[in-house]
Amino acid sequence: MNHKSDNVTLITSQKIKPFRLMLFVAMSCLISMPSMATLRPLSEIAAFQTIMVEGGDLAAVLGEPIDKISLAAVIDDEMEPVPYQIDEYNSGGAVFFENWSVPIAGVQNRFDKADKLLFLQKDAGSRRKSYHRFDGKFLAEVALTGEDGITRYVYVTKGSRLRSEEQYVRYSAEDALVETDFYSLTYNPENHVVWDDFTLVNYIGDENPLDALKLRMDAGLITSFSKTTLNNNQIVAIPAGEHIGPIRTTTQMDLTLWLFKIPMLQVSLQIHHYPKSIVYDVRMVIPEVRRKLLVDPTLSMSLDANNLLGTTVRTALGPKQPGVVDGEIGEVEQQLIEAGLTATENWIWASTHRNLDIVAFFDFLGDTDEPISTVYVDDKFLEDQPERFVGQLPNMGYKIENLPDTGFFGFVTSLYISNGFKGEPEDFTRSMRTMPEVVVRKILK
Repeated sequence: MNHKSDNVTLITSQKIKPFRLMLFVAMSCLISMPSMATLRPLSEIAAFQTIMVEGGDLAAVLGEPIDKISLAAVIDDEMEPVPYQIDEYNSGGAVFFENWSVPIAGVQNRFDKADKLLFLQKDAGSRRKSYHRFDGKFLAEVALTGEDGITRYVYVTKGSRLRSEEQYVRYSAEDALVETDFYSLTYNPENHVVWDDFTLVNYIGDENPLDALKLRMDAGLITSFSKTTLNNNQIVAIPAGEHIGPIRTTTQMDLTLWLFKIPMLQVSLQIHHYPKSIVYDVRMVIPEVRRKLLVDPTLSMSLDANNLLGTTVRTALGPKQPGVVDGEIGEVEQQLIEAGLTATENWIWASTHRNLDIVAFFDFLGDTDEPISTVYVDDKFLEDQPERFVGQLPNMGYKIENLPDTGFFGFVTSLYISNGFKGEPEDFTRSMRTMPEVVVRKILK
């Protein structure tokens, strides 16, 4: 890989005094040595951003056997293997599973345009020099330029025997347990919508800070007089497969919505676990005949916390003054609810001031564009079963106010977790959603 060096002009016509000669020789030696410069540390948000490079952008890698591809970067002036994974995708735009009904987009076990290469931004390094050697053949250079203006690099290789042993996410299907260096989450083995345990590194508190993820569907059957609510007891997610990788673990759930003992909707739920975030990808095709049976349907997804009194909450469209969790809805919290959310402005930030901050985002998939509103409850005594702990302190999330009449319907809810986000939420939520500029270059030799 040839890089054009900067032009260097050496002036030798003037007489150099002994001290200056020594200094000149020392500087010349430093210049001729391999570069040991270290890159400026990334912010916490940028460091743990998952970079996804589309297969279509990696022309030099297309068609290669996936098990022959690996990733490397220059770390401490040495070319080293770094953690990565390649996920194959289905024709619907979700992660492919062999035992699921949606076919693969491409050829299985071959790197295709629909596939994605995943790695963390913090594992990118300085640019490769001519003296950097590595096992295997270099195929492509991936350059990332972040908000700090610094460009970092990783290199796609073929045929290398070297692999990083780092595993940012660990998953046990048998124990329904997800672990990272930052959090651990245990699901109910009979229903992966239900949380049995959540722990967080460095959290200040003796109790589980988070109680449950709550899915709710309200609808009438044929008439609004027969309206009922489905909760986690009726919305049961059974694992149908899992992809376990060092960057993220994806679990494919088989989920059916039953209403009055009628299977109304078959739902694809994929749960992605990253080192510091959890993403729920929900997709369904609504049959027109069954949709006509539903009257005024709404669907909500919210996170119920456990006794997080003193937590401050802000939203994208709510007041600048944060609401404070104290067991009842105050004036600011009421303003927060009334301000609502939109499909493009919908972040929710909660800070416990006990080494736990949560930021949530909501995104529709495809052409879906239904109205959404804020789920927010601050009540010390209210029971909303199923849950492990009494009270909603707080319960916050998103409510979709209507379902399409027919066809595809999908959305993604993302939860980011930190010991404490720095700065104003308008700034750090923008940073979370701003990915570095990616440039891919084919390596010819």
